[in-house]
Amino acid sequence: MKEIYTPTAAEIAFGLANATGQTNHLGCLVLLKTFQRLGYFPKSNKIPHQIIKHIRDYLKLPSDITLEQLSPRTLSRLKGEIRAYLKVSRFNRQALRLITETVEQSASIMDNPADLINVAIEILVKNYYELPDLTL
Repeated sequence: MKEIYTPTAAEIAFGLANATGQTNHLGCLVLLKTFQRLGYFPKSNKIPHQIIKHIRDYLKLPSDITLEQLSPRTLSRLKGEIRAYLKVSRFNRQALRLITETVEQSASIMDNPADLINVAIEILVKNYYELPDLTL
């Protein structure tokens, strides 16, 4: 976990440049690291507390700082900054069209639904699209 979720010096600098205050800095880096791992932004309440604690401790921030303190407006802005930093586009109609065409072509040689899902994920990642969050 530490090697995956420990922010680099460049990522910490990115967080400091794009988020004012300790809460926003923590939120920015938690969103960045989870996005890098998952390819989408999970809902704050779905991020394991161990990940948040690890990043908070690494940044030497007080333990009372939580992601619940982030405003929806700040979350939206941070997500946009992270997409720009990682050069990733939001999932949109163009991405949907791309996976639809790719899966239709692949269905002629594949019949396992899991394989088709993997093809869709692969084409989105290859074209720098954010994956859709399909969790409930």
